[in-house]
Amino acid sequence: MSEHLLHFTPRPNRERAEKDKVVTLKYALFDGDDGELLEYRDNLMYLHGGYESRLPGLQVAVEGHGAGYRAEVELSSDDAFGPYDPNLVITDTAENFPAEAGQVGTELEGHTPDGMVVLFRVTHVEGGRITVNGNHPLAGRNLRFVVEIRDIRDATAQELAAGSALRARTPSPETPPERH
Repeated sequence: MSEHLLHFTPRPNRERAEKDKVVTLKYALFDGDDGELLEYRDNLMYLHGGYESRLPGLQVAVEGHGAGYRAEVELSSDDAFGPYDPNLVITDTAENFPAEAGQVGTELEGHTPDGMVVLFRVTHVEGGRITVNGNHPLAGRNLRFVVEIRDIRDATAQELAAGSALRARTPSPETPPERH
């Protein structure tokens, strides 16, 4: 038994999820209607405050809370990834697509006449015809997140300029560090 009257513990992280903070989340994403587990991540990092295209409803749920906070968030399809738009499913002959489009899962950029860029995924290839879909894979679905804040830190100047959280890069074991 120690003769000291104090018990020492690590200093807790008192940061809160707010604008210009990098937040690390652990979450499970479920279909809001049938409860199917759609995705699990234990290290999603994002720059809080509307910089990235993360779900605003999820950011609102963690706003002002610190590491260890847990919440369950239900989002309607409109508040999640929007309604499913059948007009964003296009089938055309293969010659109207780049050669890379011949494989299901390939992502392509579509450019509208007004200059907007839409990301499409190849969903079907058969008989010289290709089908692409510009809907988010979760469009039209109600979602339920079970989320926990793992960590919060100040964003770096580089992250603020990029508008996105950046992961620290560590050299791989095959790559020796540079010598100066």
